[in-house]
Amino acid sequence: MRRHWSWITLLLAGTAGANHDEERGARYVQTSGVNAATCLDHHTPCQSIQYALAQAQPGNTVRVAQGIYDMTGVDPESFLFGAIKARGGFSEADEFHEEDADTFQSILIGVDGRYRQAMAKQGFKWAASRANAEQGLVDNSPAPALQATASAAATCTQGFAGQFPCRNVDFLGQIPLSGFSSAPASAANLWGFRDLNDNREYAVIGLRNATAIVDVTDPVNPRQVASIAGNTSSWREVKIYQVNDGTRFRAYAYITTEALGSGLQVIDMSGLPNSATLATTLPDTGRQHTDYVSNIDYGTNVVKPGAEAFLYVAGSDQNSGAWRVYSLANPAQPTLITAAPAGTQYMHDSTSLLITDARVSQCEPGHNPCQVLADFNENSVDLWDVTNKSLPVRLSSTSYNNVTYTHSGWPSDNQQFLFFHDELEEIQRGLNTQIYTMDLSNLRSPSIVTSYTGATTTTDHNGYTKGNLYYVSHYRRGLVVFDVTNPNQLREVGHLDTFLSPAPNSSGTDGAWGVYPFLPSGTVLISDISNGLLLMRPNVSNLSASAGQLGFIGTTTAAAEGAGTVTVRLHRSSGYAGTVTVQYATSDGTATAGSDYTAASGTLTWNAFDTTEKSFNVTLLNDSISENDETFTVTLSNPGGGASIEGSPTFTVTMNNDDSATTPPPSTGGGGGGGGELGPGVLLMLLAMLGLAICHPRNTRAARSQACSRRTDTLN
Repeated sequence: MRRHWSWITLLLAGTAGANHDEERGARYVQTSGVNAATCLDHHTPCQSIQYALAQAQPGNTVRVAQGIYDMTGVDPESFLFGAIKARGGFSEADEFHEEDADTFQSILIGVDGRYRQAMAKQGFKWAASRANAEQGLVDNSPAPALQATASAAATCTQGFAGQFPCRNVDFLGQIPLSGFSSAPASAANLWGFRDLNDNREYAVIGLRNATAIVDVTDPVNPRQVASIAGNTSSWREVKIYQVNDGTRFRAYAYITTEALGSGLQVIDMSGLPNSATLATTLPDTGRQHTDYVSNIDYGTNVVKPGAEAFLYVAGSDQNSGAWRVYSLANPAQPTLITAAPAGTQYMHDSTSLLITDARVSQCEPGHNPCQVLADFNENSVDLWDVTNKSLPVRLSSTSYNNVTYTHSGWPSDNQQFLFFHDELEEIQRGLNTQIYTMDLSNLRSPSIVTSYTGATTTTDHNGYTKGNLYYVSHYRRGLVVFDVTNPNQLREVGHLDTFLSPAPNSSGTDGAWGVYPFLPSGTVLISDISNGLLLMRPNVSNLSASAGQLGFIGTTTAAAEGAGTVTVRLHRSSGYAGTVTVQYATSDGTATAGSDYTAASGTLTWNAFDTTEKSFNVTLLNDSISENDETFTVTLSNPGGGASIEGSPTFTVTMNNDDSATTPPPSTGGGGGGGGELGPGVLLMLLAMLGLAICHPRNTRAARSQACSRRTDTLN
């Protein structure tokens, strides 16, 4: 997302931070506005959120000024989550530029109070009625969690680890947002490390109002150790550096945020496992998007032998958001040593390579080893030779088909390839998930292929390589793990979905934000915008040596009698070696084949390396007889190819009666009437027919600032 500044602001500010362009075509709303045109001009805003939402396109944000807005009858899904979002807390005085939800209160009425947390995260206040809103009686009390909540550790079996859909990933533990001492409305990015003084493991997670340090040595029972306050922002990013001072190891966390006047925080974690303190705040930038530490081992965050660590800052309010480099000679007080050449584009995120092979000849003369910065700058992946910090040289700038927002990436373990993500192609173009691989054999002229295309439009976010596995925080799918043995053809081998409702995976920037897979114990950390910190353990090693297990996803499903068919889903887990098969067949319960459903049987086959989900349909037979719900069973048998059956071999299908209730004869006993009322069973069936579901809020990322000189409030 990007912010849009007036020419006056440009003259006053000079340069500004830049972020996601989800705000190209931002729409503006003010209670005194007029519902006309497209709401694109902040000088003539529209009056209602509903009207602006109807004008918006995927990727837009509706910016709402202070006032009271009635949202009666509007599905919160339509403006709090997904590809089009509304945000409150703006003012016409600064042309809807900066969000300040407490000063410029955008109060919503007519919204289910369970969405208070999601609304607060989007800069809105909630009131129970217009009368309350007019009196300033807004309700800021915590709302019940409507996504995942803390639960016991669970092994992934038959497609679920407790409440979480999964494959080859176990759930270990969680600290929900309500479990952090700062009571944040949302979570952002995270990092982790192993303290080399005592080998304890930690997560450091950015929250809306603080940075929390969590001891995850026992991943089933994570424990917050410290919380360092910060200015309120939906964005808070973390990187870590650990260094031996000659006596002991000291670890430092570098915290960036886009909140105005925040600078860059340096947290001294030398007091762990008991405490951590804010060491300093660098004042040379007012805000920035993210940061990165080069030339370190990412499990311990200790510098590699013979190398020197540097801190890179991306998307600051200096030099149009281009990269900045800091020395970590004094890790508690980083010092700026260089900035990108004038005219360099905004950098959204970065990673680096330390080249020591024959490719050093492609760098500047004498640079061996050659330090290469990968600059993800919205439109391309730029490679810079930054070995000489005073004279950086851009080696190449490479774009690709359907470029929409070049976001972030990470090199393969052998540094021969770079995997990266475009955050907005699914949202703005409606594409299915795409992950890209850049071939780095020629640093001066790299090539890019689409190495993964998903089955849905879910949005991939951040990814990190460990060995031959690539761990991705995949917004509405949670953690997704890929085998990158063939870098040009990624294969999904595991996932755990932290975004539970709605179940269908779709594009949007809600859910899993960050992932950290480098802890030596094998615990993988996920930061989820709505759900806080989650800990999990993938079981994806040696999959190529096992035929795996075949099993149902879940143990039951239900469908209305008149639905026509019911789908039964199966997956392959724990391995993908060779071709495997399994047979299935239906059998009667209280439902009878031929009168209630059509008997079905067959064989499902997975070829070698095939890990896709399989399914088959069973035909349901409708009748006009009002009867109780009925069931039949599907059973798996005779697994072939060395596979075994995962979990229960049986799956129960419930046919919900959806026929009209028969009106009973009138009572002759002198009592009251009521014979026309529907019984509980029929009401349940009507609900099933209408497809009603409990809505759950998913917090999404808020509006971001932009480089003032580069974007306008118009659509592509």
